Order: sequence, then C-alpha cells, then structure tokens
Amino acid sequence: MKFSTVLAFAALFFVLSSPTLLAKSNEEYRSEADQYYSEQNFKKAYKIYFKLAKMGDHYSQGQLANMLVNGEGKEVDLEKAYGWSTLAAEGGDEMLSQQSDELLEQIGDKAKAEQTAARLMKKYGQDALEEKARKRENRLRAHEMGGCTGSKLGCSGS
Repeated sequence: MKFSTVLAFAALFFVLSSPTLLAKSNEEYRSEADQYYSEQNFKKAYKIYFKLAKMGDHYSQGQLANMLVNGEGKEVDLEKAYGWSTLAAEGGDEMLSQQSDELLEQIGDKAKAEQTAARLMKKYGQDALEEKARKRENRLRAHEMGGCTGSKLGCSGS
C-alpha cells in the first residue's frame, strides 16, 4: 500500500512539474482571458492577464498595457501602461517596441513613466524572472542534497 501511495505522489509531482503541461495551462488561461475580453468582461480579463504578465508572458503584458491605455478593467494609467508595454517589447516584437515608444510620447511626466517601467522590469523582466528561477532551483537542489534543516532558517546554498 505504501508503494502505491509513493508512486501516486511521484506521478502527481511529474505531472505538476512538467513544463509542457504548464505552458499549455498558460495558453488555456490566455484563451480564457481573451474570451472574457471579447465579452467585455474587462475585470476578469485583466485579472488573468495580470497573473500571466507577472510570469513573463509578453502577450499578456501587451494586453495589460492596452487595457490600461483604454481604461478597461482598471482606470486609465498611461505610466503603468508604458511599463507593461516596455516589458512586452522585451519579447522582441518590433511593433510592441514601437507602440511603447509612441506611448511614452503621450505621457507628460516621462521620468515618472520610466521609473514605473524600471520597477516593473526589475520585478517581472526576463532577467528578474530568470534570477528567481535560478534561486528556486538552488533551494530545491540544496534541499535534495540535505542542505536544509527543516527549520525556518532555510537552506544553505541559496
């Protein structure tokens, strides 16, 4: 009986940690957000796009920017819109980069907009997300190698 329980947990862990399944899940969430958006249920669409945007989804970052420009789901906020559009442009899409530049031209306080973009980039930009993933991997590796004591002090090698 114990072996089957361990096997079940191992199978569950594999399924939950599979990058392919996680990517599919993100696509399903994006599709759900798109559906809410097309139904003009902007608050629900915004909420899902925001979760995906924080995970580095450039499409969702671009959608957030557009929604903030148009006041869909949130009040109009051109500075945050510029910040999210800058993150979206980080994906390499030339059109998004151009839209980001055009948006900055519409903003009165460009310095404040640049600060907002820098804060978002520091928190959700590709480099920041890669650093978070690296730290998470190091913690997992330390835990597997016995570097964790089980206390609230954490693991060595983080």
